[in-house]
Amino acid sequence: MSDTGDRLPPMFFQDDFVEHNLVAWRIEPGELDPNNPLLEPKYPWDTPAPCIGHGTVLKDPLDGVYKAWTCAIGQPTLAGKPSHPMRLTYACSEDGVHWDRPELDVLSFEQYERTNLLFHGKTSYASVFVDPESNPDEPYEIFVMRRAVEGKPVEGFEETPHWPPDDSVSRHSGRALYRYRSRDGIHWRPYQGPIQLHSGDTAYLHKDPTGGYVYFCKNLVRPLPGGGFDDKCRVGMRRYSPDGFEWTATELNMLPDYLDHPGDQIMEVGRYPYREGFIGLTAVFHAHTKTMDVQFAASRDGENWWRPEPRRPILGLQPLGDNGGGLIWPTRTLIEEGDRLYLYFGADPTLHNDIYSPSTGTERLGLLSRASWAKGRMVGAVCAGFLFDSPDRGTLTTRLLDCEGKRLRVNAVTVGGGELRVELLDEQRRPLAGFSRDDCIPFRGDEKFAVMHWGGGDLPGQSRVHVRFVLRDARLYGFEWGQA
Repeated sequence: MSDTGDRLPPMFFQDDFVEHNLVAWRIEPGELDPNNPLLEPKYPWDTPAPCIGHGTVLKDPLDGVYKAWTCAIGQPTLAGKPSHPMRLTYACSEDGVHWDRPELDVLSFEQYERTNLLFHGKTSYASVFVDPESNPDEPYEIFVMRRAVEGKPVEGFEETPHWPPDDSVSRHSGRALYRYRSRDGIHWRPYQGPIQLHSGDTAYLHKDPTGGYVYFCKNLVRPLPGGGFDDKCRVGMRRYSPDGFEWTATELNMLPDYLDHPGDQIMEVGRYPYREGFIGLTAVFHAHTKTMDVQFAASRDGENWWRPEPRRPILGLQPLGDNGGGLIWPTRTLIEEGDRLYLYFGADPTLHNDIYSPSTGTERLGLLSRASWAKGRMVGAVCAGFLFDSPDRGTLTTRLLDCEGKRLRVNAVTVGGGELRVELLDEQRRPLAGFSRDDCIPFRGDEKFAVMHWGGGDLPGQSRVHVRFVLRDARLYGFEWGQA
C-alpha cells in the first residue's frame, strides 16, 4: 500500500455524489488492540472502573507522551452506590499501550498521600487542549464538568450555579462547566466558571479550525416514534463561542431519524478534523437494550452531519459480559499516529440500566481500551448488487467538480479480480472523448493516492466535469483532484 508523505488520504462525503446505482456504504470496524484492556483496577478510587471514558486522550505535542484525563469510579458500598464519586484521573504512556498512573502531589486519598486524582468531588467530561502558541506560559487548557454540592461553590470559584426554571436537568444535578489553565497539565489554575450552558450530563468541547470553541452536549426531548427512555429521548446539541466566554444559543446538532433502529438515541458526539471536514464519533444509545456503541459520521462544516446508512457501528459491542459488551464510552477525539487513527474508550461489560426493570439504574464499570483504523479507511463505497444484463456492478457519479490542470487520485482497494474504472462526463453527463470507461486504464490493487489514467491522457480538456466511478469488486474510500 502506498501513501504520500504525511498527507491524509482523501475521504468522500455523501453530497459529493448526484447519482447512485447499485452502490452502498461499507463501514470498516475498528481493529481492537490485542493488549486491551490497557488499564486494570488498582486503587480504591478506580476499582472497579479505572476508565469509563468521559475525557480526553491525546499525544502531547510538547513532549510526545500519550496522556489521558479520564474518569474513574471507586468501590461500591453495600447499598450498591459508589462510595467515591466519579473522579477525574491522570495517566501517561510512552507508547500508547503501557500506561502509568503517576503518584502526583495534587490530592491525597485515605491512606494514600499521593494519587493520580486531579480534582475534588464529582468531575467528568474533560476537554483538554495543548496550545503553546496562544499561551506559552500555560499551554494546557481544560474545560471540565463539575458538580456544586449543597449550594457551595466549587473550590477556587466564588459563584454557585443558578439555573433558570426551565433548565431542569442541569439545575437538578448542580453541574456546570469550569475552565482551568496549567503549565504542566496536572496542576490546574481556576480560570472561568461556572459556565452555565443549558445541557444534560455530557459535554465535549473542540477547537474550531476558524477559531473559537464548539460545544457538544446531549439534551432530552420527547421520544420519537419507536419509543424513548423514561418518556425522554437523547439528542445532540451544539453551541459556539469565539473565546469561551460568550456563547451562541443552543441548537440541534444531531438526532435519531427513521434510518435508526427504534429507541436509538444520541448520547455523545466527538469529532476530529480531517482534511476539509470532520469525522464524527457518535455514541449511539440503544434504549430498548440499554447498550451503546460508536457510529461513524462526517461533516463538512461541523453542523450538518452525514451518518451512512445502513446504520452500523464502527466500533461495535463484544458479547455481553465481556469488556465492551454492554457500553462503549469513546473519549473526546481521535489520535493520529503513523498511518493509523486511534480511539481510546471506556469498555463496560454491563448495561446502562436493568433491562427488565428500566427504572433501576446501574453504576458504570469500564477499562481503558483502544481501537484503530487505517487513515482514510473508515467508510467506503462498494457494489450492493448486480444485474445479469449489465456489465456494471455499481456506479457513483459526482456533482460537477473543478479539474482544470489537475489529475484524479483515488483511495481504493480491489478484491480478487476486481477493478475500478472511471469516466469523465460533461455537464450533460456525456462521456468526454478519450475519457470514457473503456478508455480508462483500470485501477487494481490497494493504494490511497493512485493516479487514474486514460487513453486520452491524464488531464481532461475541460475545467469542470462529472466523475463516474465504476466499481467491480472494488472499494472506493475517497478521491481528489490534485495538482498535476
